[in-house]
Amino acid sequence: MVGGFLVAGAALVVFVAVMAGAGGSSGRDFAVAARSLPAGSLIEPGDLSMKSMHLPSTVAGAAFATSDGLIGKTVAVPVSAGELLESAMLAGTGGTSTRPVTVSVDPGSLGGLAPGQPVDVLEANGSGGSGTVSVVVRGATLLAASRGTSGLLSNPGAVEVTIGVSSLDEVEAVIAASHSGTLTLVAAQPSDGVGPGPGPASGAGG
Repeated sequence: MVGGFLVAGAALVVFVAVMAGAGGSSGRDFAVAARSLPAGSLIEPGDLSMKSMHLPSTVAGAAFATSDGLIGKTVAVPVSAGELLESAMLAGTGGTSTRPVTVSVDPGSLGGLAPGQPVDVLEANGSGGSGTVSVVVRGATLLAASRGTSGLLSNPGAVEVTIGVSSLDEVEAVIAASHSGTLTLVAAQPSDGVGPGPGPASGAGG
């Protein structure tokens, strides 16, 4: 839902900017999508083009006057061809390129989550008093889910999601956990920090 609002807002900005520039005066060049980019796409040089437009200062501050700051980044929401790219549409923070990884998760954990949202990845093994839960990665980014239209909550089977992590070690940890247990996503909090989680927590019941 959040991703949809971002995309709709960006489309409106591009339309208004192009109309404002139709009077003949030259605007500034800003990066737009040269083709449709699904959420989770890694931006490559051929995915971008430059368009001259007039933007309010607040919007221009979140846009990109060159493609240099976009190559290698990951879009957190779907972007249509011709749409202005803004920093809020990108996954990850601090300028670090995000590595997308697709895994199956418990669909019940997706309620209330939206693309672009920071999440913690947990692994559950067993059930009842003998079950264990461990933190796999803290501060990942939820990029996309394979099912669902109005939201990410889907049918009772396992659902594939794409999350963005910041290192190959985190990719390895997430994939390994997906094979050894059931992955669950929870909304991340700033106090959680980022990076690989601690070892399995003993005696965590489900």
